[in-house]
Amino acid sequence: MNARAAVPILALGGVALVVLLAVAVTSGISDAFDHALIQAIRAQELHDLLAPLRTITELGSTGTVTVVAVLTLVVGVLIGPWLHGLIGAVAIGLASLANQGLKAMIGRARPDLLDPIVEERGFSFPSGHSALGMVAWGILGVLVMRSRLPTAVKRAIVVVLAILIILIGLSRIWLGVHYPTDVLAGWTAGAVIVLIYARVTRRVSPEPAAVAVDADPAAQRSDPPGAG
Repeated sequence: MNARAAVPILALGGVALVVLLAVAVTSGISDAFDHALIQAIRAQELHDLLAPLRTITELGSTGTVTVVAVLTLVVGVLIGPWLHGLIGAVAIGLASLANQGLKAMIGRARPDLLDPIVEERGFSFPSGHSALGMVAWGILGVLVMRSRLPTAVKRAIVVVLAILIILIGLSRIWLGVHYPTDVLAGWTAGAVIVLIYARVTRRVSPEPAAVAVDADPAAQRSDPPGAG
């Protein structure tokens, strides 16, 4: 299976997983899993080790994600094509709206198993920080991978971004404002948007047809016109 065919399958699989998580949440099937993982993450012996998560969580906040959306636009303009950056910024904005709509649809209350370290209002499923963190930092990672930076540098940046996305989700559980299934749903929904973004923008290229053909050995080629 080539990468082009795999993206729609992965995206549909992601959507199906979010739906299954929503069913598990509303039916109570996920309660035992959620409670066990919350208690493990909030174990007293991990408190000092995980304390930096209180700061890291802000990297998935609306304010930070808005900054990342602007940065995505700037990066798109700098490395080209600028339309990639614009689409990325719009995708981040739409992801925020979609997350709020899904929260209202499911209507899951915030965790009450342990006292939260911070207070959050609104519904719990899916985690907005996890979803928007995945979308914002994930799209930025796609742009980095398509840049002309050295391969080692690009991989290092993407690894850092992946760790950041994981820590943002973990922080929401540790702070006591989201269930693990909220975070899993947020990550999954965000990953679907990043996949769709990567697929859509792959078709938007500033390169002339000749350059595009050279970049794709499987593309059809035409013979150069004869003299005269």
